[in-house]
Amino acid sequence: MIVAKKNKSKVQDLQTHTLWVLREAFKIIDKSTLENIAKVSGWSSDKIKDLIFFACYFHDIGKATKEFQNTIQGGAKSYHSYYSASLFRNDEHFDFEDTYANLLFFTILTHHTLMPYSKKASNFTFLEEAKEFFENYKNIYEQFINKKCEYEFYFEIEKFTLSEIEDDLKELKSSSNFHKFRVIYSYVSGILTQSDWLASARFNENNLDFSLQTNSLEFQFTLREFQKELKNSNDSVLVEIPTGEGKTEGSLLWATNNINSLNSKIIYTLPTTTTSNKLYERVQKIFAKEEVGLIHSNAKVYLEKKYENENGIVDEYFKNEFLFIKNFAKPITVSTLDSLLKSFINIARFNLINANFLNSVVIIDEVHSYDFKLLGFLKRFLELCDELGVKICLMSASVPNAIKNLLNLNRYKLITQKDLFKKKANNISKKDIFLEDDIDTIIKAYEQSKKVLVIKNTIKGATDIFNILKNSCENILLYHSTFKKIDRNKKEEIIFQGLEERGGFLLVATQVVEISLDIDFDIMFSDVAPIDSLIQRFGRVNRKKQPDKKGEIFIYQVRNSKPYRNEIVNLSFDVIKDGYFAVKEYNIWLNRVYDDLFKTKVVENEINRLFEESYKKYDTTIKNLFGIYKSSDNYDLRDIDTPKIDFLLYEDYINDRIDYEYTISLPFYYEEFEHKIPEFRKDVYYKVLNEDVLYSFESGIEIANEKENFDFM
Repeated sequence: MIVAKKNKSKVQDLQTHTLWVLREAFKIIDKSTLENIAKVSGWSSDKIKDLIFFACYFHDIGKATKEFQNTIQGGAKSYHSYYSASLFRNDEHFDFEDTYANLLFFTILTHHTLMPYSKKASNFTFLEEAKEFFENYKNIYEQFINKKCEYEFYFEIEKFTLSEIEDDLKELKSSSNFHKFRVIYSYVSGILTQSDWLASARFNENNLDFSLQTNSLEFQFTLREFQKELKNSNDSVLVEIPTGEGKTEGSLLWATNNINSLNSKIIYTLPTTTTSNKLYERVQKIFAKEEVGLIHSNAKVYLEKKYENENGIVDEYFKNEFLFIKNFAKPITVSTLDSLLKSFINIARFNLINANFLNSVVIIDEVHSYDFKLLGFLKRFLELCDELGVKICLMSASVPNAIKNLLNLNRYKLITQKDLFKKKANNISKKDIFLEDDIDTIIKAYEQSKKVLVIKNTIKGATDIFNILKNSCENILLYHSTFKKIDRNKKEEIIFQGLEERGGFLLVATQVVEISLDIDFDIMFSDVAPIDSLIQRFGRVNRKKQPDKKGEIFIYQVRNSKPYRNEIVNLSFDVIKDGYFAVKEYNIWLNRVYDDLFKTKVVENEINRLFEESYKKYDTTIKNLFGIYKSSDNYDLRDIDTPKIDFLLYEDYINDRIDYEYTISLPFYYEEFEHKIPEFRKDVYYKVLNEDVLYSFESGIEIANEKENFDFM
């Protein structure tokens, strides 16, 4: 018997494992996706399907070697993927165009380790039974493909070096060829990898199912006209609807209407981990809980904690499932946009992620909120979606016309609802003084039992105002980004409680409240900020736009525009008018600001420096990586001057409170306050701040004066 899998005393032979992999693969294949890939690549659907079959059938034949059989009994490391691929070094059936770049060879070679491959693999000996397994491919082909097999393969070993296979890939030459090769490779190898993992999980008695069971949605409210239109739309769309009117529900109705099969995926992307976490919890209540996954930089820790709370322990089932979750295999995945886009520059298991992406519909929420660098990459991503037949739903309360033109968004069907933009929510007053000079007005609003929101653009500014107001206002809270995650959660609970209770409540915050919390206040006092940020802040007052609850908003000058640029802050303050306006007026202001902004040299330079370079990143990357080599995760999709790191407080560290929920995300320069962890503390995954760093639940980290204007919230 050729042993392919072993778990303690339990073993599985190669024939059984291979059949299990094939069954999983042919459940995943989707006709519509296959046709889209055929159209892009120039290969027929039947040829791509045949490639999937042969990749699955032959991927593990390298286990029929003395070396692997020794490994599975506890011996030295072996390289069964290399052994398997050596039988297809000279195959010509699946050569890409007129090159030696053979897709069957590369799919088999890389099904465990993405390129480059180890140089230690060339010494091996096949068992006698290997040839018998090899030559049975025609019988199995006819069982799965339901037609006679015309392919002729020969059991001939051809060893190879890394430089030789690189020479094969170099023959692709152009970015266009690398792209087409990568599309077929990602789809086929992604299906092989996922099927192999599913079969292995089944062998280990972890039966995982990632088919979508909830294929239609019914909400307990009357749909708005734009939601009805989304529910019946079969196109990629741009949705422009004011805040608080049901864009999320509308987009999910659109998504369920556009999926092709039970194996189709819904990918919902957002700008931040906080908004992703909150939507994940919300979507779990709309779909079956087990259908929803979460992906971002800290998703594993977040999901581990939830799983542990529900099940008592993080077991093998969770570990197996998370392998699939992080590769967008769940029917519905909530993700940061960065996590999805990075797979297009060959980061992580890009082949598996791309295979799932190719069979998905994608929702991109808050599309207005990204910088020029990410927008450049997003433009190329949207072009790839068009080419690959992946439908897109872009959403925002308002996208400036200048950005629409930059991204060519006018090609999408626009879904909006004019009467929603005629609603009025808040009276706006522009004050040519600083917020700090109007403390008495804030206190008066609180004393009138109003729900009061104060937004400052920096943490130090928010903390200073909080320290002044707390002497006069008892029910007051400070909220920004430098609290421990467990404390931020507690503060969010206090915010919602304060909004529900009778009497005054005052929240002092930074711009973290713009998109991270679904909150509704009576009155807001805010520093001036870029107009799109201000529109987001407006949506935190009288969120439902009820005429009998007209809100009040006061916008103030700032001494220093940081973390924003002077140009956009000044333009935004100039364009705002005093008065009680319909929401559509905000869009007029938005376009005026961006029209003027795009005429400035600063923006012209940003587009040339950031947008254009990022737009070209996909094509340059896949050419440099021969289409299928793996890339290191060292490229920021956003223009971040001060990257953040998760830290633990010293007090939490010495008391073994070392989980993710106790971390604080702080700018990298806080490494100068790092406490060196002894080498034996292998259980600590985060940097630890020393005892000199002060922290309290009330105020968070104490910010040094010279750091006050850094771009963090």
